[in-house]
Amino acid sequence: MTDTDLTIVIPVFNAVAHLDDLNETIRSIPGLRIQAIYVDDGSTDGSDARIRNLALDCADTLALFQPVNAGAGQARNLGWNHARGRYVLFFDADDRLHGDVIAPTIARMDAEPDLDVAVLAYRSERQDIAHSTGMLPKDSAAFEALLKGAPDACGSPEDFARLLVVTNYPWNKIMRTARYRQTGLRFGATRVNNDILGHWHALMYPRRILLSRAEICTHVVHPGGSNLTNQQGVLRLQMFDALDELYDLLLSEPDLRRQYAHFFWGFVLTLYKWARDKIAPEARSRYNRRMDDLIARIDLVDFARMRNGRAPGVASELSDILLNR
Repeated sequence: MTDTDLTIVIPVFNAVAHLDDLNETIRSIPGLRIQAIYVDDGSTDGSDARIRNLALDCADTLALFQPVNAGAGQARNLGWNHARGRYVLFFDADDRLHGDVIAPTIARMDAEPDLDVAVLAYRSERQDIAHSTGMLPKDSAAFEALLKGAPDACGSPEDFARLLVVTNYPWNKIMRTARYRQTGLRFGATRVNNDILGHWHALMYPRRILLSRAEICTHVVHPGGSNLTNQQGVLRLQMFDALDELYDLLLSEPDLRRQYAHFFWGFVLTLYKWARDKIAPEARSRYNRRMDDLIARIDLVDFARMRNGRAPGVASELSDILLNR
C-alpha cells in the first residue's frame, strides 16, 4: 500500500521561470504526502537542469526526460507510468495551482470511495492584457446547470455527460489512480489537442463524479506562448488526429459510443467552428478535407438517432457541411 496521497504530473517545455514557484506551492500543500513528477519535453531554456536539481533536493520529486519535443500528452503519459499516489493530478508548469482546495477534495473522495474523479472550477488570466476572470462562459454555464446553486454535486457519468464538452483542460481533475489504471487512462499523441482523449476518458469511465465550484488553479495564457489559442498554422490540423483518436476509442467501446456519440459530434462541430476562422489561409483547404473525412466515419445508426431526436441540430449541421462543399 502506497503512503503517497497524490501524484502531480507536470509536463515541462521551456518553463524554467515558473518551476520554482510551482514547486514551492506543491511542497506547501498541507496534510498530504505528494509525489511531484516533472517531465521535460525537449526544453532549451534550462528547464531540464532545473527539474533535475529539484529531484535531487527532494525524495518525493522525480525528473523524467523526453529526448525530443513530443507534446504534453506524451509527457503526461510518461509521468503517469511512474505515478504512485492514491490520486493523480495532471498540471501545467506555467499555471498557478491553488493548493488549499486539494486536501479537502481528497478527504471527500476518501469518504466516498466510488467517487473516482473530482472536477473543479478554475480561473483564467491573459497576461497580455493583465486580465483575470472566472471560467470561460460556456464552462461556467455547464457547471451552474449541474450544481444548481450548490457548492458541489455528485452523479454518474451519464448524469454529468454535459461536462464532456466543456473545455478539455487536463488540470482541473483529481483522479483515483487505481480506477484509471484499470480503465487504461492515457492522453493523446498529438502536439496540440492532446488533452481531448484524457478529458473524455476521465469523464466516461468513473463510477461517480464529484463536481465542485472550488477553484483549483488559475490558467494563464501567455502572449506568444505555446497555448493552443496561439496556434494558427498547419499544426492546428492535428486537431483532427486528436478527434480521430477519441473516435477510435468510442468505436472500440460500443456501449460508450451509443451513450455519448451525440456529445462527441456536437463537440466536433464546436471545435471545428472555433478553429475554422483561426486556421492559416494555406491550410484551409486541408482543414476542410479533414473535417469531411472525419464526418465520413460517422456510424449511421448514431446519425439516425441524432437526426430522430437525440441531437437533430447536430445531424443537420454535419449534413450541411458535406452538402455545401
